[in-house]
Amino acid sequence: MKTAIADHDPDRPQPPSWQEYVDWLTPRWDALLASDPAEPAVQSFLEQHPCLIPGAHGDVGPGGHHGPVLGGVFAEPPLQGLDKHRRPDFMWITRSTSLITPICIEIERPGKHWFTSGGVPTAQLTQALDQLTDWKVWFSESENQAIFRKQYIAGEHEDRQLLPQYVLIFGRQREFDRSYGRHERPDRLRKKRDFMRRENEFFMTFDSLRPDAQDSDLLTLRMSSNGPRVLAVPPTFTTGPSTQDDAKQLKSIEDALSRTPLITDARRAHIRKRWEHWRNEDDSAKIRELQLGE
Repeated sequence: MKTAIADHDPDRPQPPSWQEYVDWLTPRWDALLASDPAEPAVQSFLEQHPCLIPGAHGDVGPGGHHGPVLGGVFAEPPLQGLDKHRRPDFMWITRSTSLITPICIEIERPGKHWFTSGGVPTAQLTQALDQLTDWKVWFSESENQAIFRKQYIAGEHEDRQLLPQYVLIFGRQREFDRSYGRHERPDRLRKKRDFMRRENEFFMTFDSLRPDAQDSDLLTLRMSSNGPRVLAVPPTFTTGPSTQDDAKQLKSIEDALSRTPLITDARRAHIRKRWEHWRNEDDSAKIRELQLGE
């Protein structure tokens, strides 16, 4: 993660602190979940606030401590050959010394139940698990792995193994609390859910999604026919020398920045200026400014 912006220039327009952002974000996230929202509303909220999405820094799967490719999470990334209804809702691509780890994430409406009142997996759960299976089949084919490398990591790290992980975010934790009253033995169903999980799969409820300070600078990205672009910028985003390579590949940040909450127009203008600076900066200047932050 890039460090918080340096204090070299006290007149620089400042972002909100991480705590200010969390204090603003958490009640809105909780209120959204309490409203029993449709999936598109949840998708849109998470796109705007990627710090809620698990997987960026090694918390899912065997690696990822080098951070995500292009400093962000892909929203609804296309996997060639799968129709638009079979795309992951989100995908991080994390890196470690020996691995590239695509983390494909499926979200479902928070109000859906894992099990029927009789303790049988619901049809909605079965369908969601089938989505994960489709992605597993896709990544199992060497031709598709080659396509993925070319499209998402530009042929880099060819010596690193691809080891995809699959995350299902589904329902609410209350289903497994006795006080909720849906199941006589919710503890047994929690265990049953754990045994349903297959290799390289992770199951979560929406209640487990909380802001992660490690993700304060991470973007939301969209893969288009012209390459990746920025879809959303968090209010805590800062720039610095590590932004240079990402900015050159992601191009304009303008549209995404216009939707960022909690920042002033002056702060937007500052980020825009610095983003363009890093897009146009050469490597020698990057070295000179390594210690200067934004």
